[in-house]
Amino acid sequence: MKGYFVVYENEDEQFDIKCDLRPDVEDEVPELQSLLYSEIENTCNVLKALDNTSDEIKRKYFKKLLSLAQVGLVPENSAQPKMAMVALDKLKTEMLHIEGKRIKNRYMKRLGITAIILSAIVGCMMCLLFHLLKSNVFCMMGYTWFGAMIGAWVSYGARKFQLEFEDMSLIEKDMLEPIIRLIYIGICSLIFELFLSCGFATITVGNITTESIKNYQEIQILVGIICGLVESKMGIDIYKRANSVLETELEKE
Repeated sequence: MKGYFVVYENEDEQFDIKCDLRPDVEDEVPELQSLLYSEIENTCNVLKALDNTSDEIKRKYFKKLLSLAQVGLVPENSAQPKMAMVALDKLKTEMLHIEGKRIKNRYMKRLGITAIILSAIVGCMMCLLFHLLKSNVFCMMGYTWFGAMIGAWVSYGARKFQLEFEDMSLIEKDMLEPIIRLIYIGICSLIFELFLSCGFATITVGNITTESIKNYQEIQILVGIICGLVESKMGIDIYKRANSVLETELEKE
């Protein structure tokens, strides 16, 4: 197969591959070469996003990627895109096996440490407010926040049980930093707790009712854990609930 590209290292950007069409190309690029080109670009982007990997190791991956790109896209009369695709799959598997474990463990440690720090800060704030205002609401909020931090940490481990190759460059699709994610989840859990306390929402699961939430700390923690486990859905559900309440009031008027 004829190679339709000129492939070389981009001297203006580290770990970047330039794939230019040959100047004499007039017909359409074969589908397999187009697919290979796209996969090489995606792999190159993931490689550049490995922030905590040494340049030496990244250079090793890069050389393999550049070599297989040249095999599959360059030779004028003997391009081997199928062979290059096989080599690319093996390279991605190698990168995922070596880098994926480190990336996931590092993120879970970061998420866990951030959750502990936020729980300590919020716990101290709620204790202070409880002693100043003598309201059990702040105790409930403290327990719920603590549960939400646990739920969020467990949720990531469950959702990302096995990392995909693209996850190495974008660990979470919503692109939130751990501290922003945890604060968002924590606030959503507190809003949901207030909804239950004020009667905006009710739950009945087994022997657990909305009223029992006010009296048992373990149930308050459990509510937080559930909020943390469902993560982003909480914000959407809270928005829908608040919107339905407003619409109902407007209809009455």
